[in-house]
Amino acid sequence: MTEKIGLAPGSAIYTGNVEVSAPIIQTIIYNKENITITENQSLEQLQETYNTLDNEKTFWIHVEPISAQNEIAKIGSLFDLHSLVVEDMLSVNHRPKAEEFDEYIFIVIKYAEYSSGELTFSHISLVLKDNILLSFADKTPDKFENIKKRLEKKDARIRKENSQYLLSTIIDYIIDDYFVVLENIGDEIEDLEDEILNNPSKESIEHVHRIKRTLMELKKKIWPTRELINVLIHSDEIDQKYYIYFKDVYEHIINVVDITEGYRDTISSFLDIYLSTLSNRMNEIMKTLSIIATIFIPLSFLTGYFGMNFKYETLLESQSAYILSNLLMLAVPVGLLIYFKIRRWF
Repeated sequence: MTEKIGLAPGSAIYTGNVEVSAPIIQTIIYNKENITITENQSLEQLQETYNTLDNEKTFWIHVEPISAQNEIAKIGSLFDLHSLVVEDMLSVNHRPKAEEFDEYIFIVIKYAEYSSGELTFSHISLVLKDNILLSFADKTPDKFENIKKRLEKKDARIRKENSQYLLSTIIDYIIDDYFVVLENIGDEIEDLEDEILNNPSKESIEHVHRIKRTLMELKKKIWPTRELINVLIHSDEIDQKYYIYFKDVYEHIINVVDITEGYRDTISSFLDIYLSTLSNRMNEIMKTLSIIATIFIPLSFLTGYFGMNFKYETLLESQSAYILSNLLMLAVPVGLLIYFKIRRWF
């Protein structure tokens, strides 16, 4: 964000780390009878398609990546988007939100991925304008290929609905991936629990703190999304018949938040388990050492006693006394071990 310091509001500055490259523009124009998918459109071709757009069809444009800030600004100008909207599109650290403008609704949402213990987010912006839906992504794994496959099915419901239903579908798809992330984190937590109970180490506690930070970051991204959905549900630009779909997404968000909180409580308890496990191991070690020390106390006394020089000592001058003393020193630890076992000290 430091590169934006001192610039005027609305400056189109990309703040992500994706390598700068020309955006790939994909357009999908459809209704219940027909669908046309065009890959790698140029800005000039996009403008021509937009100028000849049929109002009876839904127009979905997906742009990815957004690292080429000048091209993204030109696309924003083509669709008469406010400069502040374009700025937020390019600010990949912007929190999720939904804003209503006179002619369109602007949405920022985060697409989550969890791989090899690392949580990453893709910055996705959506603009709903009449029968047009614009989507701008910093980086996604599949460019919404699953939704496109659904659109290619002629009898699919999504083909029969407008851009508002498409918007709810995309948001639902993004939120559903949070459950995949949580499932992977849940599996990792289960493995970590077994590790802490059976073989705790310094790496285990570092693992606990890493997962805890991951869950905190996940909550920071999903929590504002609730308000985003609330804005859409109460928006006059959204047809009431689609409220139910956005409410369903809202319930999914609540579930994600609840699961995240549950995992945070679980991972926090691992610190207590870790300390308790270490304490129990230390107690077992100390108990073992104490038993060994206790066994050798009477033996030390016997060897010390018989090792003293007595002027009138005659007991150890016989061979039988030597044998009896050895048997005594063998009987003492055996007797102590039997006594400890009866008392269940080990």
